[in-house]
Formats: sequence, C-alpha cells, structure tokens
Amino acid sequence: MDPSLAEIIRTAVLSARIRGLGTLEQRAAAEAVLLSMIPSLSPSIAILIVEQLYPFIAEMSVVA
Repeated sequence: MDPSLAEIIRTAVLSARIRGLGTLEQRAAAEAVLLSMIPSLSPSIAILIVEQLYPFIAEMSVVA
C-alpha cells in the first residue's frame, strides 16, 4: 500500500528534525522526498503540498 502524502511528509520532517535541521530545511527535505517518490509532481506543486500540510505535521510531531 502506498503511503499518504501526510505520511511521506511526516517521515521526511522527522528524519530532518532528528538530524538537527531547522524548519526551512525540514520543508526542503519534505519537498525533495515528495518529488523523488512521486515523479509526476512538479516542484511548484510539491512546494504547495508541503506548505499546506507542514503546519499539521509539525504540530503532530511535537505532540508525538
């Protein structure tokens, strides 16, 4: 089963956070992972998806 967009972003953000990266780098990591996992996405769409989902992912990650 394919992971959801939220799961992909969450995994990328948590991995970046473990490595000590800041918010901008976490978002960039999430964008890069999305683009590598879904090659049909354009960079601008990946940026938009991360921009919309990052606040929820970041909030969930703090609680978890």
